Amino acid sequence: MAWKDTLQDASFKGVKLAVCSTSDTAERAQVRHEYPYRDGAEVEDLGRRARSVRLQAVFWGKDYEAGLRKLLDALDKPGPGELVHPVFGSMNASLLSYAVEHHEDNPDFAQVSLDLVEAEPDAPFFAGGASAKAKALANASKLQGWLDKLKSLNLSAVQGWAGKLNNVLSQVARGDLLGAARGVFSEAASLAGVAVPAVPGVFGQGLGLLGTAQSLVSNVSTLATTDVFGRFAPLASLSGLLPNFSVSESGARRAYPMVPALYAGTPVSGPLTSEAAPRPVVVTPPAEQTNPAPAPDLSTPAGQGRAMAAATLNLASAMAVAQAASGVLVAETAAPSLTPAEVEAVVGVSRQRFQDTIDEARAIFPAQTAYPMVEAMRSAALAVQDLGAQVIQLHPPVVAVAAPALCNLHLLAHWLYGDRTRSEELARLNPGVRNPNFIAPRQVLSGYAR
Repeated sequence: MAWKDTLQDASFKGVKLAVCSTSDTAERAQVRHEYPYRDGAEVEDLGRRARSVRLQAVFWGKDYEAGLRKLLDALDKPGPGELVHPVFGSMNASLLSYAVEHHEDNPDFAQVSLDLVEAEPDAPFFAGGASAKAKALANASKLQGWLDKLKSLNLSAVQGWAGKLNNVLSQVARGDLLGAARGVFSEAASLAGVAVPAVPGVFGQGLGLLGTAQSLVSNVSTLATTDVFGRFAPLASLSGLLPNFSVSESGARRAYPMVPALYAGTPVSGPLTSEAAPRPVVVTPPAEQTNPAPAPDLSTPAGQGRAMAAATLNLASAMAVAQAASGVLVAETAAPSLTPAEVEAVVGVSRQRFQDTIDEARAIFPAQTAYPMVEAMRSAALAVQDLGAQVIQLHPPVVAVAAPALCNLHLLAHWLYGDRTRSEELARLNPGVRNPNFIAPRQVLSGYAR
């Protein structure tokens, strides 16, 4: 990617600069160890000296004096400040010298030369130079770290719960608890169409519930990834096969439809006539999707068994969907295939799952046990959101554009951007267009602002 695509607004100490050229230099600090009667020397590298930055900025126009005065006031203040380099980004720099030049041939115009030096050791440099995929992989690694921590915290919570019940429940009560847990897993397996995993037990090591839930979710994930229609369809299929199971016997099962209309405007469908289709509006989720779930019944062994099995399964599902979403969003940074609305749906479903598991953890576990789990869930949800925001921000804003005349997507791309090859981009942003060779006059489509 060229610097013209990533150019930043230059400034120093908060004063914006119109920079026309930059010159950056750096040198290494070295010590030479020379010996009598020996040619050459041993050179010891002691590190890089502070970088030097030279900027040429200009002020012009009838009110150029106001901007110039503001800069001079900032330059005369002692101490370092933030320099936003137009190419390398933010750094802490100190002013060495400056010069202001006026010329008779250029009225209402001034050129300012700034000589600055880096004022902070071991500071990151050119952080914006990392590729979008490298940044996405870093965010995905952060998400994976939170998921691993969450898995460990969940195991400790289940072990603590099982250890307390091991010595107080009778054989009959244990049977009721285990039967309720098996009922949840059987329901989930039947819905997804996979084999019912065996539940070895929930006491002792406390691995029975976790192992069963993870095995079930893994089987469903394998089934969902067999879809070959792009990236969004397998993820939507996985979300559909892993609903939320109520922690209460009286609660209903709730699905997580990964539908862009639930989180953004619906796709624009091209009309069959010359009339333009109306612009869609944001669709609000139905009321039943926002109502709080019934509280779990923890007064009976069967109620505890169902609540713990459902909460464990829901958390495993949320982690699996978040991990799959991470893979999709990382791939999007290299080769975009989703619309912004689909990216919002991917992030929205993952965040909603974590929100539901947060509510369940608070309802089932003691506060001292639930708190670290909730913090890990919140951090994981934020990591998914950051990934989605990064994917959307890779491109200019999406705006509504109207076809000026009867055309196809190639001609519309030429009119909008002067580049007919961006017709594939328009087709991706408008999946509802029935015929890409027939775009009606005044038909409203989605397109990038530039």
